[in-house]
Amino acid sequence: MKQLFFLASLISLACISCKSKKEAAKVTETAPVASTSAAPEAPIVYRLLVSFISKGAGPDSEKRTAFLAYVDAHPSKPAYKTVNWGREGEIDYCFNLSELSSKKDMIAFIESVRKIAAGSDRIIVNENAECQHKAR
Repeated sequence: MKQLFFLASLISLACISCKSKKEAAKVTETAPVASTSAAPEAPIVYRLLVSFISKGAGPDSEKRTAFLAYVDAHPSKPAYKTVNWGREGEIDYCFNLSELSSKKDMIAFIESVRKIAAGSDRIIVNENAECQHKAR
């Protein structure tokens, strides 16, 4: 008789403990989970990205001076973001070009920048790209 009572107690205890685990699992499934890390933001795609790179001798300073003179003298004054990323003065200039009113003006600006950059292997001009380097 004692064995039967002990067996019945053990089975009922096992059933109760299983039921409480299922309820606890339901509570954790429905409760909103607060995340400690922010959701990754979508990368910002810029209309024009001009990167002055170095191959051991520093970036092309003459071309950079001409490039900045052109941008500063442009009538629309296009805004840009600068990202300094290298040890030798490497820098990215990221343009949205939202200040340029027409597509024709935008294309003319990009072509002028490409002409300034022509002939230098230390300038990379990309269109519709994200700023690929992180600031130091």
